[in-house]
Amino acid sequence: MTIIEPAWASEPDHKVLVARVRDAFVAKYGVEPDGVWSAPGRLNLLGEYIDFLGGSCMPMPLPYRTYVAGRLRRDGVLRAESVQMPGDERTVVIRDIHPGNLKGWFTYVAGVAWSLNQEAGDITLPAEFGADLMIDSNVPVGGGLSSSAAIECSTVLALMDLSVTLRQQVLDASSANGELRARLAQVCIRAENKVAGAHTGGLDQTASLRSAPGQALVVDFRDFSLQPVDVDLESAGLSFLVVNTNTPHELAGGEFAARRAVTECATQALGLAYLRDALPDDLRCAGLGEAEAKQWRLAAIDDLTNKAMVAMDSVTRCTEAPRGWVRHAFHDMCLVERAAYVISVADAQSPAAWSELGNLFTESFVSMRDELQVSRPEINTAVDACLDAGALGSRIVGGGFGGAVMALVETDSLYAVSQAVADAYAARGYASPEFLPMSPGFPAQRDH
Repeated sequence: MTIIEPAWASEPDHKVLVARVRDAFVAKYGVEPDGVWSAPGRLNLLGEYIDFLGGSCMPMPLPYRTYVAGRLRRDGVLRAESVQMPGDERTVVIRDIHPGNLKGWFTYVAGVAWSLNQEAGDITLPAEFGADLMIDSNVPVGGGLSSSAAIECSTVLALMDLSVTLRQQVLDASSANGELRARLAQVCIRAENKVAGAHTGGLDQTASLRSAPGQALVVDFRDFSLQPVDVDLESAGLSFLVVNTNTPHELAGGEFAARRAVTECATQALGLAYLRDALPDDLRCAGLGEAEAKQWRLAAIDDLTNKAMVAMDSVTRCTEAPRGWVRHAFHDMCLVERAAYVISVADAQSPAAWSELGNLFTESFVSMRDELQVSRPEINTAVDACLDAGALGSRIVGGGFGGAVMALVETDSLYAVSQAVADAYAARGYASPEFLPMSPGFPAQRDH
């Protein structure tokens, strides 16, 4: 019997990657860049398809990043190339950018320039502003780890900092200025929605620009307020295992939009600003054990789903909407806030809390698979193999239809679990998955 060795991605070396994109810029343009900026992909621990409904999500930054080396131009032209696609140079006059006239990876770059120019006042790009950019990335594309937000957020920092010499005032986009970063996240969200055509809700850009090392963020998407949560897995002997299933997804297609439309219709039918407002303010179930909290959660979810479906029957465009899509939204909203509470009380001496966290991850997966219907056989196989090999929990990361799977595992079992997934894929003839080392990530910043 042939043994399939699990394929592990290389641990990213940030300094080496900064130097690599700088060298690529010099080779392409013949001069030194004015700077290098980078932004991370994100691992969303919980909360899928709910950011645009005002739900809370729990992302944390990955060590995998997109890097942008840039130099100022003064002719209004934006030019870019990617290390991953040598020779595919893209050029556009910034004032000519508008939704629908660009395609491919460049939409995420040019869309940011367009979106900045939709802002009034201090962050609008000067009329003569242009830039030469070189882009490099080790965030898996199509893996549900937010490669698109990583390119948007590194680009927005680059464009803001490069434009400083043309402005009357200085805005330090790479600082920890929370108010400015919140505005730039909105710029990137609009770029993705309007130019790239992916109608996401802001989770990815918020995580990439506003996260902190070693922490998850609970982001309340009613007002984009943040609650940092320390995630100390090391003390508990635990790790996150991320599996890139090598089944890319594409969120600009109709599947994501259809689910968003149905749940937004439920919001409208209930007469709410956000679907999250249908639930009680406090979803932590603080003081309740795991079984009691789950019993309360499932009863509340079923009751609100019933009410939403009745209300939707009276709205013409909501009739015959899939019940499961609405139920999943309520379900993940409850899971995120319970998980944040569980993590807050967990420590190395509380194995029951970490066990419950794993169960919450798996409960979310079941909802995404059975209610939201965004899984596929490769994803199911990876999750099942992780759980069968002893993982505390496992789930889809991102929008589904492919992408990545994450699992909460005992650190001593990392390689045994990865071997189980590799074997399961080989037995079914699937493309070999890739396993990603997980070290603490950090938010978008200027690197050089």
